[in-house]
Amino acid sequence: MKTLDRYLLREALGLFAGGLLAIVLLFLAGAVYEVLAPLVAKGADAYTLLRYLLYRTPEALVRGAPVAYLFALLLLLSRMAEDAELKALLALGIRRERVLLPFLLLGGGIALFGFLLGEGLVPRALAAGQDLLRRQVLERPRALLSPGTTFQDAKGRVVYVGEVTGDRIGKLRVLSREEVLLAERGRFQEGVLRVEEGLRVTYEGDRPRTLTRFQRGELVLKDLTFEPWQNPANRMGLGALRQEVARLKSLGAKAGLEATTYYRRFAEPASALVFALFATGLAFYLLGGSRSLGLVGVAVLTFFYYATWSVGRIMGEQNALTPLLAAWGPNLLYGLLGLLLLLGGRR
Repeated sequence: MKTLDRYLLREALGLFAGGLLAIVLLFLAGAVYEVLAPLVAKGADAYTLLRYLLYRTPEALVRGAPVAYLFALLLLLSRMAEDAELKALLALGIRRERVLLPFLLLGGGIALFGFLLGEGLVPRALAAGQDLLRRQVLERPRALLSPGTTFQDAKGRVVYVGEVTGDRIGKLRVLSREEVLLAERGRFQEGVLRVEEGLRVTYEGDRPRTLTRFQRGELVLKDLTFEPWQNPANRMGLGALRQEVARLKSLGAKAGLEATTYYRRFAEPASALVFALFATGLAFYLLGGSRSLGLVGVAVLTFFYYATWSVGRIMGEQNALTPLLAAWGPNLLYGLLGLLLLLGGRR
């Protein structure tokens, strides 16, 4: 490895590591705010929260690595342009393509790392995190409930909690189309809600059919979490995703969410290669004039990619855009711009 390669890679890796750490911390902070804050407020222990953050860390690394690499390259090359280092390289006869080469190699390593992590560890970690929250809530559900809370049991019936007193809950209402259960008291035990002293009313159409009193009953719980909706396809491997897309298409259903997630598994890691081309092309294009990208410009371009990626993902998942284009569109945009800038920059 030549001295130039070692210099460029050392500088890029330092900025990349700092940017990745900041993005991962922001991602985990968002997870705390959206998912864990209600649990903390209602008594979840710190050990559970820490474990959940660890389960979300692989996803944060995969999502954040390409964006951190774009930020690092833009910042590095902007600084090199301001310090006339890029001009010096051109004066020494070093071509722009030669400067691009080590960044492409590093981007390829980041892309491979992101793909392997995203296909192997991330789906399992997300599934384990979801299961951790589910078990935490089912083991200590009363601490997470308040009067007026509603949730579903394993049969899809809506359970309404009227009172919460000490270790017990009361004034329960279990509602479905076919029946209504009214229970005075209830308690949780290993994922089962045990109710006492109740009334069961069944319906035929709009009219009551039977009226029965009972002393005890059990409701098996399915899920009781404060976690907002997350894409379930993120917890599937590529093989399972491909089969699910094929199954949905065979049924005539739209598979935008699953197909977009499938293509993103390849497009997101590959964006690191695209960013090497874009950042290098932009740096040489701006070289020689009074124009300077600066920290604000670096932040804007990084945010613009994240915005286009988010819009494309949402449109693909909602079947408003072809999944292939939704996943690869941002890469195509930045790749084409990078190629044009590299060809039009100073030699």
